[in-house]
Amino acid sequence: MDSSGEITRLDSPIDVMYLIHKALRNEANRAIKLVDKLDNGGTLQAFKLAFNEWATSLMFHADQEDQYVTRPLTACAPSMDDPTLGLVDKVKGAMLAHEDEMHEELLGGLEEVLAVLNEDIGNTSVITRTKQHLFGQVMTLRIVQEDHLDTEETLVLPMVRRCLTDEQQLLAARELLLDKAADDPRWVINWVSESLSEQERGLLAALEERFQELPVTA
Repeated sequence: MDSSGEITRLDSPIDVMYLIHKALRNEANRAIKLVDKLDNGGTLQAFKLAFNEWATSLMFHADQEDQYVTRPLTACAPSMDDPTLGLVDKVKGAMLAHEDEMHEELLGGLEEVLAVLNEDIGNTSVITRTKQHLFGQVMTLRIVQEDHLDTEETLVLPMVRRCLTDEQQLLAARELLLDKAADDPRWVINWVSESLSEQERGLLAALEERFQELPVTA
């Protein structure tokens, strides 16, 4: 990543997480701006659409990460002659416990925003109190998400690079980017691309091409 925040290369397949994180941060910022622009008596339609996209993408990422990134790390076994063996085990244990806790907080944050939309606001128009309540819950969710993404980048990704082979990382990247249960399996790739520069889209496209190297799964 350069000084402008541009992601200029993916050294490992799992580094695609940086592109996904950029898109998630973009969604959070967009939601905050939409809440800030709400006028008394106005409509929540634009915010609801944006929040739904953010929530859907965030929960898909969290679920796929649990299954295809975090769980494989539980089998991480450094070489017995690795002088940092004890440290690796300690970091792994703390990291996995923190990941579980953060995912629960993310779900709780999403539910809090939905509670404001469904209970406090419902079908009525926006008033000052509900706007302030909604803004507070969205800000809280953004903070929880940022803490989670920071943890992934500082603890999880280095551990993945250390413990998983290039092919295993590529398999994980495919599961993070393709939703096999959806009518359009590439919706995640299309969604991420919207937040990327032309150069970053090139990195994403190059990684997607590498999926052809992997065995086909049902």
